[in-house]
Amino acid sequence: MLFNSAFFISVFLPSALAGWYFLNRFNRRSCAKAFLVGMSLWFYGYYNPVYLWILLASMSLNYGISVLLGRTGKQTGRRLVLGAGLAGNLGMLFYFKYFNFFIDNCNFFFHGSLSVERIALPLGISFFTFQQISYIVERYRGNIGHAGLLDYGCFISFFPQLVAGPIVLYQEFVPQLQSKEAGKLSWDSLYDGISLFIMGLAKKVLLADALAVVVNAEFEVLPYLDTLSAWAVLLFFVLELYFDFSGYSDMARGIGRMFGFELPENFNAPLKAVSVKDFWRRWHMTLSRFLMTYIYFPLGGNRRGKVRQCLNLAIVFLASGIWHGANWTFVLWGCLHGLAVIWETVFPRLRFRWKTANQVVTGIFLALAWVPFRCDSLSDTFLLWRKLFSGEFNGMFLGVCNQLQFAETYAIRKLLEILAPQYMNLFYVLNYVLLFGICVLLARGKKAEEWIAEKGRLKRGIFCMATLFTWSFISLSQVSTFLYFNF
Repeated sequence: MLFNSAFFISVFLPSALAGWYFLNRFNRRSCAKAFLVGMSLWFYGYYNPVYLWILLASMSLNYGISVLLGRTGKQTGRRLVLGAGLAGNLGMLFYFKYFNFFIDNCNFFFHGSLSVERIALPLGISFFTFQQISYIVERYRGNIGHAGLLDYGCFISFFPQLVAGPIVLYQEFVPQLQSKEAGKLSWDSLYDGISLFIMGLAKKVLLADALAVVVNAEFEVLPYLDTLSAWAVLLFFVLELYFDFSGYSDMARGIGRMFGFELPENFNAPLKAVSVKDFWRRWHMTLSRFLMTYIYFPLGGNRRGKVRQCLNLAIVFLASGIWHGANWTFVLWGCLHGLAVIWETVFPRLRFRWKTANQVVTGIFLALAWVPFRCDSLSDTFLLWRKLFSGEFNGMFLGVCNQLQFAETYAIRKLLEILAPQYMNLFYVLNYVLLFGICVLLARGKKAEEWIAEKGRLKRGIFCMATLFTWSFISLSQVSTFLYFNF
């Protein structure tokens, strides 16, 4: 089920909220938790019920590991239990996400002919697997207690964060769930959550999906792009990914707030980053936290000298690339970011004095590094990089702009076609410039939560929320998935 669907907005979300607060109103806390787990499982299984068995199997495994950790006193036994839990989690992730990739590469490098059925990737498996790894590791370390079955079910399956993050820690969610205030309706929290959800919905539907029209069409014809059109498409993809992920993050936190829970921030204006390190403090913040906590620091972090620190960083970013997808393009993407962070670590003073200059250089690098993230193969990656600097100009930019056939501009287009057809290309170019400018201004402006805190309860703020919701809801006819659903 998608946040940006009429069924979710009109039926599922109101029903989930009503049931949660109704049961808590009559002090049926266990029933309310069971209801929330049930609704979350419905949400997850809506697209493909078979995936439910995978999620339930993963939850059962890790809950059992937690029970065994509580019953095992000797350190050797606890290590064996933790090792079994990690092997089970990583084995499940490897099978569903990387097994086909592994077989394909074995066939390529060893000239084999192994043939296996293509394995479908369950939604969100990377997210709920990492979340449960963090749980059993913290249980092993003795930092957290064993969660009750319903508490654990809510912690893992809570639908706003289930399929695309944030990767929530036990201590961030379960104490809220167990508090006396859980399930008590707060109108301020509900309004802020609805407002944040609306702003996220608008980012996804009105901006990311509009940008995707151009990106998806032009990535199918990469050989025909010239330098200008290649940059135009790449910049649109960067903005598409930005608003797609930002929109999901806002919607997830907004829904969490509607239920009275504060989910961790996962997105903090990454296009304002002044370095690649700074970018990873702002982009997918909970994934960065996980990789640093459970890979970088256990490897020694920066405590064993500069060379070892650089090696640890390389391992972290290699893991990040592999986590994002079973393709050599993601490995390359992770390596590029790793090399950039290592460079900044070794030469920390090689920076401009001006913040804007550092932001521009960082932005250009990130745009170029996103190329393998979007391309389906390494050959397409190198083709697009070559196009970006080829110096070719064949007029393809006009073809890119002509993809912007917005329903909102239908009347203007028809009028121009009748009265001044010679200006149609200019009109499409202006559409591109206007959409690009709006996206840049919003990306570099205030965060949604800051805007809501300052203006959300004013009359003009309420009017803006109502307008954005109506506009976004009307535009739901072409519902698209979130890009991070693929990971």
